[in-house]
Amino acid sequence: MESVQLNQAFLSHTPISGVAYQHNDFVLVVSGAHAGSKGSLASLISLSPEPTFILELESGFDVEIKKSELAYAVS
Repeated sequence: MESVQLNQAFLSHTPISGVAYQHNDFVLVVSGAHAGSKGSLASLISLSPEPTFILELESGFDVEIKKSELAYAVS
């Protein structure tokens, strides 16, 4: 699946193999440079080597984040 098609599927909540999260899911960054931050998933940018997302942090900044660095957040 091409990048544009991949992101469009993510935005429309179409199930994508290997991707546990959906567009706008509220997540907590559990490791890496932004550990402890929370935000909403804005887009899916790649599947390999693991799903990688653009996360809109509560601070308003956008960061690139890997699936292994995320967990569902408690509101």
